[in-house]
Parts: sequence; structure tokens; C-alpha cells
Amino acid sequence: MSEGGGADLYAALAPIYDDWQASDGMTPFALVTAARLAPVLEREAAAPAPLPRPFSFLEIGCGTGTLLGALRAAQPTWRLAGADASAAMLGVAAGKPGLRRVALARARLEQPLPFARGFDVAGVFYDTLNHLADPPALARAFAALSDVLRPGGLLVFDVTNLLGFERWWRGRNEFSGRRWRISVDARFDPTSRLGRAEVTIAGEERARSFHLIERYLSSADIRGGLTSAGFTVERTEGWAPFTNDVEGKTWWVARLGPKS
Repeated sequence: MSEGGGADLYAALAPIYDDWQASDGMTPFALVTAARLAPVLEREAAAPAPLPRPFSFLEIGCGTGTLLGALRAAQPTWRLAGADASAAMLGVAAGKPGLRRVALARARLEQPLPFARGFDVAGVFYDTLNHLADPPALARAFAALSDVLRPGGLLVFDVTNLLGFERWWRGRNEFSGRRWRISVDARFDPTSRLGRAEVTIAGEERARSFHLIERYLSSADIRGGLTSAGFTVERTEGWAPFTNDVEGKTWWVARLGPKS
């Protein structure tokens, strides 16, 4: 049977998510991202700080906390926090010993975030922004992020670009592990700029299917949203997170200007 969208899908994925990300010898995307992100954070942490306090990083769409766990292991003195819309994914994250000193909260990205202003860097990765419904929702998300960063703070994120949708959102992919199987049947419509996938998860109980929709966000959409929220783009570049694959992701770095 087919069920609803994102919330139900991620509740079903949560118990097997980490196994899925590491299946078939894959390096979890969160660890690939952590390796690319770490030098950016280290440079920011080494810069003169406005106030004498621990360097701080907030991840939105943190899922089961794998990226935050990698950062905590490498940088035990940093102040780390994460938010996700899925209570089930956060429940898995909260149960990991390495995340006991990481603040976790449930939140939707396009709404005000439950954190006080003052983070040095915020990050949003792995299609989190592609889940947003339209450019106005993207602008609201950037505004919410600007409200939790300090003036001069950095925003780092990735999105699936047009090449990525054309390359990865087509056909069927199968994954399996102990007592579970995942099938993803995806397609991308360049006219509507929407990627649609039917995700089927089979375990010891009945198989369940879910609809997933993601949106291609143009560079103009992203730059417009960033500008309206007070950010200035410092760098943008194509990124191939998978070995010997296309640069189907775009990596963005933007800095928040002074608050008026």
C-alpha cells in the first residue's frame, strides 16, 4: 500500500537508516559531508572570535546525528546542536553515546528555529533544502537560519543540482541488509522541476510504500533567498560526493551580514 510523504517515510527509515547508509560498502553521506565540512569549520574556529566562548555549530536536518557524532569525536570542546523534523530520527540520534552532549531539537526548517542567536556556523545537507516546496519556502528557511547565527556567521549547505536530478532520479535502486530491503523508484520531471520517488521498505512485517517529492532549486532561487535573508555568497562549486560520479551536488558557503 502507499502512504503519505516525508514524516511517515522518515519514521519508517529511522530504525534502519544507519544500516542503509552503510550498506553495500557505502560510506554514509553524513561522513562524506563531515570530511568536506571539517576544514571549513576549523578555519572559522581559528579566526578571532567576537566573544571568548566555545566555537559553535548547528546542523539542520541532522537525522540520526552521524555528522554531529563525527564532529564531536574530533572536536570535543565545540558546542554542537542539531535539529530535524522527524521525531523518530532524533530518537535514534539521542540514543547514541557520542551525542549525549549535543543539543537536539525537533524543528521544521522553514519555521522559526528553537535556538537562541549566536551560532558561528550552521549547516544544511543531504537534500534537506530540496524538500522545500517552493522559492518562498526557501527564503523563509534562510531567514530562520539568519536568526540563529551571529552577525558574520557562516552558512554552509548543499543542494542536488539539475545534473544530480537527471543522473540520480531515474529508474529503480535496491538496497538490502539484515531483515530489511529498500526499493527506490525515482523519476525527474524537468518541466515541473520535481523529483518524485516511490520508496518501499520491507522488513519482518508488511512492506510499506511512501511517496517522496524533492524540488530542483535554481541558482537564482538560492541567491535570491540568501540575499533577502542578509547573506552574501562567498563560494559555490559543484561537488561529486560519490566516487567516479558526476558533480550532482552544489556546495554553497554564505556569510551573514550585520544585523540592522
